[in-house]
Amino acid sequence: MGRTDRGRGIGVGLVGIGLASGVALGFQVPTDVQMPGTQPGEVSGFEQATKCDNCHGGYDAAVEPAHLWRGSMMSQASRDPIYWATVAIAEQDFPGAGDLCLRCHVLDAWLEGRSVPTDGTALLASDVEGVGCDVCHKMVNPDDSEWPGTQFLPFYAHDEENPPVGYYGGGQGVMWGGADKLGPYIDAEARHQFLQSNFHRSGDFCGTCHDVSNPVVGDLAHNAGAQDTADPVIQSGIPGGPVEDKAALNNFPYQYGIVERTYSEYRAGAVDDLLVSDYFTLPEELQDGGVPVCI
Repeated sequence: MGRTDRGRGIGVGLVGIGLASGVALGFQVPTDVQMPGTQPGEVSGFEQATKCDNCHGGYDAAVEPAHLWRGSMMSQASRDPIYWATVAIAEQDFPGAGDLCLRCHVLDAWLEGRSVPTDGTALLASDVEGVGCDVCHKMVNPDDSEWPGTQFLPFYAHDEENPPVGYYGGGQGVMWGGADKLGPYIDAEARHQFLQSNFHRSGDFCGTCHDVSNPVVGDLAHNAGAQDTADPVIQSGIPGGPVEDKAALNNFPYQYGIVERTYSEYRAGAVDDLLVSDYFTLPEELQDGGVPVCI
């Protein structure tokens, strides 16, 4: 039941490097690890951040996106040595688990099929950029309320109700299939095609990667890796069982396999409804935290 077609085109040299290093290579992504959203090979053509520099950099380092992004955690997402140590341990614990890590930290590489082997040995030198500009500016709301994204059964990143409620978490991004860049403005003077996206003004957008759930724990572990008082989780409990029966495809990401809940905590707090213009009405100890998003 593993997703094997994602391994095509991997060079013999890369495989040799992985074997020489003693890393157990996961050439298949177990169904236990797979999650909803746009899948590898369904979209392509992500541009490097250096191309964005032509217009979005070189004018004021204090405010320009190109300069600020390069100092951000997003641009460092695939450089962090602690992250790579964690990937190695995850692969030792459950071969194929690295696919979950790569999906957030190098999403464009994951979408273009370079997450197999799941230890990262198929990544290119350019993938060191981590979470680049294009992968975020191609993302749509998974509930399809604004722009229709690229998602197919059984990997819908929403609950399939009418209207659907999106899955926000676990890197389950849904991508726009066209050449347009998506962003919050309607009056931008851009040298490329663009579409206004209110999703990019929403905390739900950040929740795509900043609520982390472990699908393996969610489907195979006792109590689905949730708190004892949580709602029941639909899970198969069968290692390598059909993907459509797995917890990740039948529950909201926040319901299972708790790793971190930055987005959920944000949603549960008063900051969720606070306008940016009212930020300084907060107590000083709360102002020391993150800047709220205006929904």
